[in-house]
Amino acid sequence: MDDGLNNNSSHHSTMLTEALRFLHVVRLRRWTLVLCLAMAGGLGAAYYVVAERTYESAADVLVLQTSSNVLEHKDSNPQSIQNLIPTYQKVLLSDAVVEGAIKNLPTKHRHMLTGVGRAKWADALRSGLSVSAARMTNVLTVRYQSNDPETAAFVVSSVLDSYLDFMRSTHQNSSKETLSVLTREKEELETQLAAKSTELSTLKSQIGILLGDGSSDNSNSHVLAERTRQLNLTLTQAVEKTAQARGFFEAVTYALQNGGDIQQFLIEAEGGVGRSVLAKELGLDTQDSAVMARFEQQLQTDELNLQVMLTKLGPAHPEVIALQERITSTQQYLTNRNQAVIERFKQLRTTELGPRLLQMAQQRLLQAQAHENTLRQQFDMAHSAALAMNTQLAGLERLEGDVQRMQAYYELVLDRIKDVDLGADDGLRIRVVSEPRVLRQPVSPKLSSTIIMSALLGTVSGLGLIYLRDAIDDRFKSPEELQSQLGLPVLSMIRQMPQIEGEGIRKVFTFIKPNAAEVECFRTLRSAISFCPGSTQRLVVTSTEPGDGKTTTLANLAVAFAQAGRKTLLIDADLRRPGMTQMLEMKGQSGLSQVLRDSRPVDVSCLENIFNLGQENLDVMPSGPRPVNPSELLSTERFNDIIAWAETIYDQILIDAPPILAVADPAIIGRMVDAALVVIRPDKNRRRMVIRAVQTYVNTGVNVLGIAVNHLADGGSAEYGYGYGYGYGYGYGYGHDEVDADSPDAEPYEPATTPYRAAA
Repeated sequence: MDDGLNNNSSHHSTMLTEALRFLHVVRLRRWTLVLCLAMAGGLGAAYYVVAERTYESAADVLVLQTSSNVLEHKDSNPQSIQNLIPTYQKVLLSDAVVEGAIKNLPTKHRHMLTGVGRAKWADALRSGLSVSAARMTNVLTVRYQSNDPETAAFVVSSVLDSYLDFMRSTHQNSSKETLSVLTREKEELETQLAAKSTELSTLKSQIGILLGDGSSDNSNSHVLAERTRQLNLTLTQAVEKTAQARGFFEAVTYALQNGGDIQQFLIEAEGGVGRSVLAKELGLDTQDSAVMARFEQQLQTDELNLQVMLTKLGPAHPEVIALQERITSTQQYLTNRNQAVIERFKQLRTTELGPRLLQMAQQRLLQAQAHENTLRQQFDMAHSAALAMNTQLAGLERLEGDVQRMQAYYELVLDRIKDVDLGADDGLRIRVVSEPRVLRQPVSPKLSSTIIMSALLGTVSGLGLIYLRDAIDDRFKSPEELQSQLGLPVLSMIRQMPQIEGEGIRKVFTFIKPNAAEVECFRTLRSAISFCPGSTQRLVVTSTEPGDGKTTTLANLAVAFAQAGRKTLLIDADLRRPGMTQMLEMKGQSGLSQVLRDSRPVDVSCLENIFNLGQENLDVMPSGPRPVNPSELLSTERFNDIIAWAETIYDQILIDAPPILAVADPAIIGRMVDAALVVIRPDKNRRRMVIRAVQTYVNTGVNVLGIAVNHLADGGSAEYGYGYGYGYGYGYGYGHDEVDADSPDAEPYEPATTPYRAAA
């Protein structure tokens, strides 16, 4: 359930993000929306000017079902009329009513029938006619639309006149016919009901039925059946008493045979009599019981007083000691008295009390058995006689049901006859409550509707066109859009730079032309990173896909940090396709992979694999020989130790990582450093790919510092430009199409500079 809730929340968040992004696109391309609205407005205005005017006339008809029976004062049933409203609507649109309206329609208002065959006249008039009813009302609204307002009013008036004539002719004399049919039905029911009632009375007399007295449920009962029911209840009670007496007898017998306690049985034997016998045999009378109760009550009172006195006077006080002695003597008296009673009970148990108790239990059992046998014989006789009456009773029940159904139907027929007779011609009331009028204001086209439809059409078409253009050109249109979609700041805008011929670090533009205008963007990026909140000493630089220029950007940024006087270490952690190592021409046996696989101390191994290429304050650790398991090597604690060692030597550590969507290495490295910088090339990267890459990076727990926008043309538009564009494979085979540095064909790297030794 939690996973389902998380998925729903993520889905809603994605939809909200996409909606906000689309709104931003609409804002950027708002002139497309404005143009579509203007075009739709022009079309709407043209339609409003040239469209044919349509006029409408309407009238309201009230339909009521009433009763003229002055003896009952009953209201009509609104619900029954509302159920018939759809029927009245269809009648108003029927051929009979429409054809009658056409006959009453003046010739000058029959222009809608021009050119139409006579057989189609009803359909032609009905095409502009409509009948509606508001919910929970008995009012019908008749409307007709025409290009002439007077014709619309005349048609509605003719339809109403035709409808009223039709309803009057339909209901004429119908009540008299209904009354005749109901009267014949009543007479037949009276004859059948009299015969059934006589048959029922005769059958009741034969089988002996007692009528209810009105205090019960007014049902009839047979004398024998009632007696059987009473005997059954009495027999059930007798069986329970016999079972109790037998259990008591067996319990007393078992107690006497096994030396059990019979005191409780004496008390239960005959209620108060048993307790009196027990007290008399034990030498206890009513006065003794009262004395014992008084002593026990006095003992409880003294104990409570003793607790109170101990808290106030202390244990050595004379009154406390006297009270304690009185409590002790009372307890001793009660103990001795109870012991004497117990000894007396033990003496009498076997000689007198036991046999007397057993005799009482046996006598009780015999009496209960005799009473049960007598009742059982009486019940069996009554039950047998009642079973013989079952057939007659079943017939009686069927006959009573027939009489009740016939009586109910007879009363219904009487009610219907009364209604038809007293209100035969006045049950249905139809009144025109709103006459049709000639309205000069057209209902079509309406200015407000035309404006709304034009605005809706322009908005929908404009948004659709914007969405289509956005789907076709799925790239970021501005830094603001990029920053809004990714939720990250744009730290620098890097312009397109000319490619420089040279070897090693001389390919880096910032190193060759430190005062050129193109280099200023890298100094801006350096300042933005330095001013970011939190630590940025350990920084990884990556991109969304290959060819975005992140290695070139990182090389120039490293030189910019070094030129600012910050001791900088540049690490090529792309162990699959080491772009930085290739760019600086440092391929060989030394580098990061060698340090990761080395078993010597980190500081010793690092010092042998770090090189200075001629830029003051800048050292480089190449990638080294390509390993078969790059992700596993970067996940080890050894790589974390390398970064920790570098922190103690360098002011700035810059790490070149593979693209985010290629492999898992950037996420592994990103969790070990302070922050990450993502390089994006707007003229090349697709928006959805960039968003997915950044979200993937953030979801792994990496602190993404911001975005560096690369390869911008001088005019500000994104154009295809330089980049050291090597290809990345996805999945198996990534980085396996290059000659391994460990193979015999690999050319050894012999740098012109010497390994770094200053840290030693």
